Amino acid sequence: MHSTPVRAPTRTKPVARVALALALASGMVIGTSVATPAFAKDKKQDAKAEGNSKAFADAYAPMQKIVNDPAGDLASAKAMIPTIQAAIQNPTDKNTFGQALIALGGKLKDTSLQKQGVQLSLESGKAQPAQVGLFHFFLGQWAYEDKNFEEARNQLQAAIQAGYTDGDPAAIIAETYFGQGQGAQGLQYLSDLIAKRTAAGQQVPDTWYRRGLKVAYDSKLPAQADQYAAMLVEHYPTPTNWQAALQVVNALGQFDADGQLNLFRLMKETGSLKDKHDYLAYVDVLDPRKMSTEALSVLDQAVKSGAISASDSGFQQAKSIADTRVASEKSLADSVAADAPKSTDPKVPLGAANLYFSTGAYDKAAEMYKMALDKGIPDKGLAQTELGIAQVKAGQLDLAKATLEQVTGPRAPVAKMWLAYIASKSAPPAPPAPPSPPA
Repeated sequence: MHSTPVRAPTRTKPVARVALALALASGMVIGTSVATPAFAKDKKQDAKAEGNSKAFADAYAPMQKIVNDPAGDLASAKAMIPTIQAAIQNPTDKNTFGQALIALGGKLKDTSLQKQGVQLSLESGKAQPAQVGLFHFFLGQWAYEDKNFEEARNQLQAAIQAGYTDGDPAAIIAETYFGQGQGAQGLQYLSDLIAKRTAAGQQVPDTWYRRGLKVAYDSKLPAQADQYAAMLVEHYPTPTNWQAALQVVNALGQFDADGQLNLFRLMKETGSLKDKHDYLAYVDVLDPRKMSTEALSVLDQAVKSGAISASDSGFQQAKSIADTRVASEKSLADSVAADAPKSTDPKVPLGAANLYFSTGAYDKAAEMYKMALDKGIPDKGLAQTELGIAQVKAGQLDLAKATLEQVTGPRAPVAKMWLAYIASKSAPPAPPAPPSPPA
């Protein structure tokens, strides 16, 4: 099977989200101009208890005037920052100044000013409740961009604790683990997050599954790759996703020819068999001398899909071999099946099962696979897997599910992907994913 690595999903860069969020925050918190200090609004108000101090208000007023003026000299306003900051005397001063720096930083496109403003506002303890989670989210995003992953994780967790969910802060927490090279920890965090959302009846974006699959592949974690591959195609069973999922499972699984054959069968079943190399490898593991009818159906599909030319030498050679055998395959299957009940060798019914499977007689194939199991076939996992696949092909999905769930050991990853296929057939179609936020 062609083992091209799964392509990483496109992600909106955190810095772009921050720029958008800060623009919104500036309007929400301060509007188009810097807020008038409470002291200036009402000189009778108790400045120490609730309003700005007079020293701060006096130092801040010139900066406020400039920022409120569309033609104001913003560079001169920035130069006033140290003087104004030195005049801060109480939490209200600190919050007012922090909010002003967010607005000034937005106009100057100066992230450092915005960050300073957010920090001051949070430190003041005066930020509005709706702002607290938002501001922690900003700080988490900035820390993530700076590759300060521990700080990013702390800030994003604080955002979640404050009830902030926009921008998927929890998903970014998973990225902090990935950024630190802690693939297993990040994948566990993400799978727990997926389970929590699923239990709550919430849609999980396909990008989360594809991201997990990509990280599992890059980190060479077969068990996690199997998990994310199965989740991806169960919930988003597109041919493209099936192709990526099965390629990753195959690349990390180190399967023998039988394991690869049953993955190829699933690719064909899901419309994800696209590559010339995969078609020819499928026919090769089938062996057109032994399972001729199935080999011809694969070759026919390869030509119809345009993956292989009918003049291709590999195609012609395989087709020539299969053509000489296909006419007698059904009668051979009947003959071997007739000998199977009296034989003590479980490989006899297994051979009959394979022949029946090739000809499309899936009910008869299932009977022979069961007989091979009853006679103690050594590779029990393979017989169970192929019995389950035959039951799928016969439309007996409930029986197939029960059969495939019994598969353990090295055959389990393949059985798991067929179980994901069964689940995808009974699951409701996923609603369209929400549009990505603008960059």
